[in-house]
Amino acid sequence: WRQASLRWPSFPSAGSACQTSTSRPPSGPPPHTALQLHMWGRRGVFADSFRCHSVSLLAAEQHRDGNELEYSDKIILPPSSLEKLAHLEVTYPMMFELANPRYVARRLHCGVLEFIAQEGMVYLPYWMMENMHLNEGDIVHLKSASIPKGRFVKLQPQTTDFIKISNPKAVLESSLRKFSALTKGETFRILYNKKKYDIGVVEVKPEGPAFAPNAPQAVCIIEADVEVDFEAPADYVEPPKQPSPVASPLSTSPLTKSPLAGPSMGAPILDGDSSDEEMSDAKPFEGSGFRLDGKPIKAPKSSPPPSTSMLGNGAVKVGVRIGGDGSVLGGGFPASGGQTLGGGQTLGGGQTLGGG
Repeated sequence: WRQASLRWPSFPSAGSACQTSTSRPPSGPPPHTALQLHMWGRRGVFADSFRCHSVSLLAAEQHRDGNELEYSDKIILPPSSLEKLAHLEVTYPMMFELANPRYVARRLHCGVLEFIAQEGMVYLPYWMMENMHLNEGDIVHLKSASIPKGRFVKLQPQTTDFIKISNPKAVLESSLRKFSALTKGETFRILYNKKKYDIGVVEVKPEGPAFAPNAPQAVCIIEADVEVDFEAPADYVEPPKQPSPVASPLSTSPLTKSPLAGPSMGAPILDGDSSDEEMSDAKPFEGSGFRLDGKPIKAPKSSPPPSTSMLGNGAVKVGVRIGGDGSVLGGGFPASGGQTLGGGQTLGGGQTLGGG
């Protein structure tokens, strides 16, 4: 291709029968008709218009793998474009600029894969058609372009799914081998593990001087050492910051409900000694208690007064004889007040129990 772009075809000599007085010298470029000049543009620049279609249509017609055509930036031109490019001094590698006449603000740069399209048609990856707002059969303007090699690019994944890949940089490096150029503002598409990822181009920097004013900000990445940086995904949302632990104010403390913490009690006096001698003349506590949880204190349950006698209030009979059937046979002297048991003490009518 380099030789074809630099060599002009040979022409008849000055003595030939077909030579006319108006012919150009053999060393000059070949004569071009007005139609050819209109289609080719100025010398060294290829420019033409085509009806665009997605590469998936060509893949379906030729039973090819559509992924190889879709996830790249290579276009497919008709054979006539190859003939025109062969007569022009187009820089290598061949780069082209695509523009939508109805949306001139967006321009993309790409390479060429094959020259097998039907005449008047060009096949584009569908993501390029989306970027330029093109539909099937729309007119697209195409011209050759010379862009510098890239030194730095900043990319932005459109979804957080891309950063969840174990090694996103290695995946991107492998995918970009199918690409020829990157244009600032475009969003290209790659395929990894049967899943599509859209990557936006945020910034590009060329080797050498910066871009000239009004020049397209696009770089060639073929055989270039490009530094790649990533920006946060477009749909990334930072998690809310956790508030730092702060001590609760005193107003929310349950101790504020305690009468001990009130201002009426004053500061505690701790100078005295709590010995038994000093506390002997202290007055008994006459206040009321309270619960820390604020609930009312339940009144203590009343218990019956204790009995003054171990034997109860019933009369005690002493010396009672009981028969075999359990009936009382006789005897028995009721104990009167002041009676005691044991130790030879007398009960009632002079009878003595135990010890004498």
